[in-house]
Amino acid sequence: MTPALTPKLALDYLRELSADVQDGVVLSADGALLAGTEDLADPARDLLSAAPEAESVEVAVGSGTVFAARSGDHAIALVCGRHALPALARYDLTRVLDDLAADRDAA
Repeated sequence: MTPALTPKLALDYLRELSADVQDGVVLSADGALLAGTEDLADPARDLLSAAPEAESVEVAVGSGTVFAARSGDHAIALVCGRHALPALARYDLTRVLDDLAADRDAA
């Protein structure tokens, strides 16, 4: 049986949750790209490595916000427009990371 929530489906799901999600990536714990574009993978890795102890990171940029969160198995980074709600974006990231882990454990 394959996991119900793949990294690609996780990214698609996050895009459906908010119209403000413009782009995103899912990385493995070691930084390998699992879903999304390579163009965003390196900046996501850099962002996460800049805060190695943080479970989540939020960076405001001129046109919006970048949200990133990690678990023991995955990391997700989202580029969002300026109307994204920070608490909701962080909550969505955390829930999706939990779902990815639960599906991995079930498989």
